[in-house]
Amino acid sequence: MREAGELVDINLVFGDHIISCHKVILAGRCDYFHHMFLTNMLERDSTEIVMKEINTRTGILLVRYLYTGRIEITTDNAQDLLSACEMLLLGALKQDIEAFLCSHTESNNCVSIMNLASLHDMKKLLGNAKKFLHEHMKEVVETDEIRLLQEADLIEVLGKTLSQEDNFCFVQKWVKSADERAERFNDLLHHVTLSKCSDEFIRDTVMEERLMISENMWLCSDINLQTWQSLYAPPSQHRNYSACASPGGFIISGGRLKGVCKSDCYSYDAQSGQWTTLPPMSIARRAHSSIYHNECLYIVGGRDGQNCLDSVEKLDMRSLQWSRLPRLPRSACRLYLAIASNNLFALGGSSGGNWNVDVHEFDFTRQTWRQRSAMPEKCEFGAAVSFNDHVYIAGGKDRSYMQFNPLQNTWILLQRPQLSHRFGKSLVWNESILVCGGLDSDVIEAYSLRENQWSTWTLKMPNKGEFIFALKM
Repeated sequence: MREAGELVDINLVFGDHIISCHKVILAGRCDYFHHMFLTNMLERDSTEIVMKEINTRTGILLVRYLYTGRIEITTDNAQDLLSACEMLLLGALKQDIEAFLCSHTESNNCVSIMNLASLHDMKKLLGNAKKFLHEHMKEVVETDEIRLLQEADLIEVLGKTLSQEDNFCFVQKWVKSADERAERFNDLLHHVTLSKCSDEFIRDTVMEERLMISENMWLCSDINLQTWQSLYAPPSQHRNYSACASPGGFIISGGRLKGVCKSDCYSYDAQSGQWTTLPPMSIARRAHSSIYHNECLYIVGGRDGQNCLDSVEKLDMRSLQWSRLPRLPRSACRLYLAIASNNLFALGGSSGGNWNVDVHEFDFTRQTWRQRSAMPEKCEFGAAVSFNDHVYIAGGKDRSYMQFNPLQNTWILLQRPQLSHRFGKSLVWNESILVCGGLDSDVIEAYSLRENQWSTWTLKMPNKGEFIFALKM
């Protein structure tokens, strides 16, 4: 009768499409129309109703459903049908759509379905979609759905995923799915336990992520104020560079830019806040170590690409001339450097993916290297400082803390810090040795040489991450 136009008394307009219907059928099958036609609404006596919120395709499906009780639900039309169900108060159809989506949740639509379930208060569908997301997150992050994932839902996934390496990759994918999300990276890292990631993953994935290394440098002018202020960034955008304190400031050298090792060097004057370009190193390198002593900058080891280096060079800051020094006894990167007894010590470091316990001393007068007693244990991604002619190795993955006496050529293991400080740096502060933040923590721990114990500062580092250096000026 409807298709023949018999006894029709109302026209429904969906876009530019008009469908003639019977009020009694619409009112009997749909609470929305029942209320409209049996109350004093303006449409009660109208012969035409414009359904602005429903598109033509959906309107045709719904009218057919109201007359026949049958409808074809697909992943393409489900969202429009749900919106129409909310408007027309079609509870039974809404339940049918929910059941359909529960059985058609996939990696390329589960986030969309989650968001849809939240919007239309469908608890069963929301629970089903979340369960699917948690079980298939690895596949979901490789689809465009990751762009639609809300931060709160990502955090929920991170809390239920056992693999911290997977969690780091999830955060990586999520922040890169939209430009404005990069600023959320550091906060989201609080939901990833990097200390449970393998060394290979840290080296090959975590430290290759540009967001792990802030381009900013930070200054705390008064530790009692508990605030950090940003300094002018270096002239270059290099990563994996080395830095060391110098009179009135610091010097950065080398690093890597777009996969290419660099030889650039710059000095920073803290009083003027200005950078000065220095002569480049003779060998471009990254992951090397540097230290300033007696108006000279010393560069030790590192990588020239894939290979570890044994080269050592010196920049005379008076003449600004580079010269080469005797090579290291063995090639290494990420060595710990310290000056004690007026000699240079190169400790630990990594060669071929393995961390060393070797200790070598360079005699400035004789211009020779000699081997000293090895460290009592490996220290991966830690730091070194010197104080009162002793060398201290602190922090790292396994919370190391040990003291070397150059005169006696002996080591002592000391009380370990409370936290892991991978890539955290150390400095001497008022007869205490500080270990500052790192990948796993933004906490600053202080070891009192007088009291022989650790304490935690109220001041925290600006964020977690790989800190290239920390110094007191």
